[in-house]
Amino acid sequence: MKALLSIFLASADASAEKGWLSTQLEQFFDPAWNQQHQFQIWALIALVLMAAGVGLPTPEDIWLMLGGFSTYKQSGDRFLWYAYAGAFALCTTAILLGDIGVWYMGKRWGFGIRNRFKFMQRLLSEKRMRKVQGWFDNYGSWTVFLGRQVAGVRFVTFFTAGTMRMPLPKFLFFDFIGCLVSVPIWLTIGGLAAVYGQPWMEQASGVVSGGFLAAVAAAVVIMVIVIKVRAARRAKADEAVVAGDVPLAEAPKPEPEHHAEERLTPPAGR
Repeated sequence: MKALLSIFLASADASAEKGWLSTQLEQFFDPAWNQQHQFQIWALIALVLMAAGVGLPTPEDIWLMLGGFSTYKQSGDRFLWYAYAGAFALCTTAILLGDIGVWYMGKRWGFGIRNRFKFMQRLLSEKRMRKVQGWFDNYGSWTVFLGRQVAGVRFVTFFTAGTMRMPLPKFLFFDFIGCLVSVPIWLTIGGLAAVYGQPWMEQASGVVSGGFLAAVAAAVVIMVIVIKVRAARRAKADEAVVAGDVPLAEAPKPEPEHHAEERLTPPAGR
């Protein structure tokens, strides 16, 4: 970070002539500058992603885009698949570590922690808790996948998974599946932003974010419809059994009473 500060101070004189913002953008888009400061950049990205998982109020998407941007620049303005695979591995690891922290908090302290810390009342609001509990009731473990895609309820989702004692391997599996969907998207947007510049980055971020959330919402609607249809069919089947519409296995018919009496009454004359 000291190196970044010294670079910033050294460029102050040039900024006065060309404009501060344009000078900083030129540095930011310079592959040599990105290669020189790659350790500081990735350390910052990893730390912020972990902190965002445990409640730091910053969007993960921005830092994932920065990761894609830096990957492209540090590769010499080229798309190298192995460089992006490494970026995916680092970002996903940082995200999962932060999410494990939230899961452990839920398992260790439960919802009683809301009464101990005021900031937890904001993170674990009643509205969010009711929404996530409804998801768990309807979708089960897939709620972790869904929570990974929706920024406003990630903390509540992973915290609730901990309070429900969801096994850590299962939690990590569904969380990782969620990362497989979202992380490559934002890394790719960041790489494209490095190619086409800041105006395109701002426009694409809004469009893709809205489209991505719309796709998630459509998936939720489909899941709800499937669940409702299955529940209705199950209820209809139960009603049919109760009403006798469904044939049950035939029980042996009892013998007529007079036949039973004939066997029990000895013949006359004996």
